[in-house]
Amino acid sequence: MAVAGRPGWLRSPRFDLSLIVGVLALALVMGGAAWARPELFGALLLVDLWLLAYPHVAATFLKISLTREDRRRWRFLMIGLPPLVLLGTGGLAWAGGATALFTAYYFWQSWHYTRQSYGIARAYGWASGGADRWAEVVVYTFPLWGLLSRAHAAPAEFYGAAIVWPPVPGWAVWIAATAAMGALFGWGARRLRAHARGDHRGGPAGLFVLSHVLITAVAYLWIEEITYGWFFLNIWHNAQYSLFLWANQARRFAGAQGPERRLAARVFAAERFGLYAGLCLIVGGGFYGALGAGVALIPAIGLPTLLIVHLSVNFHHYLIDAAIWRPRPASATGTAALG
Repeated sequence: MAVAGRPGWLRSPRFDLSLIVGVLALALVMGGAAWARPELFGALLLVDLWLLAYPHVAATFLKISLTREDRRRWRFLMIGLPPLVLLGTGGLAWAGGATALFTAYYFWQSWHYTRQSYGIARAYGWASGGADRWAEVVVYTFPLWGLLSRAHAAPAEFYGAAIVWPPVPGWAVWIAATAAMGALFGWGARRLRAHARGDHRGGPAGLFVLSHVLITAVAYLWIEEITYGWFFLNIWHNAQYSLFLWANQARRFAGAQGPERRLAARVFAAERFGLYAGLCLIVGGGFYGALGAGVALIPAIGLPTLLIVHLSVNFHHYLIDAAIWRPRPASATGTAALG
């Protein structure tokens, strides 16, 4: 996915800076506003859900449904898997109530977000000439440090619901912190040596890794309140995913011929980002709006049932991403393990 004549960039300086710096700034501004002014959290959460979260889930389905080839390949994920996920989520709620649901969600989303960073970091690595293992270690160790720190502090609630933590002693947090900082310094030393040799291809990759470190440190280590910390990461994840998927698919369908690929080529056309973004808004908003309305029509429905349905969609999305984003470093397409 490297740009011809621009080694190190996934698409272009303008796009990549939007993906890295723009998305980071959006997350810091929105998350910071919610943290500084708690009375704004509800309104900002609605903005995140309707303009970022729901469209980002819709983007996944656009990726796997616009060609006959994709629909055939991913048919089970689209049709067979949802009832199974709903059944499993319902079983989890029956066994442990809202506490089990929110605990599973928090830990699974932490892994999901980290895997996204890993995939994008690997895409940048291959755009720079090869996988950067040090960068990948940094990408994993900082969220691990953050998650262990959260578990050690063991906040009683997440999103207003009780959450269960494994016992994590302070020494485990210090080991994780040492590993994360050691990896960061090791990676930074390698980047500085490369820069001194005149190799500047890793600049965009380095900027992405630093953005990952910053948002992770803010969300897990600096913000003490767990829900506000999650909000920073959620905004970052949602906006970043939609942009990366568009760039990936625009490259895949560039110059595509034939009626079966024509629709996808139009939706993901390089010069038609507005069409893609608008379609994600419509599909995501329409789906979640219909989902809420449908659940409301069922008699005696309460928040737990609505929660089960919404989290089932989230968990289904996590499973789809884990399947459709496979590591293919040799092709340098930027599709490395984003899920």
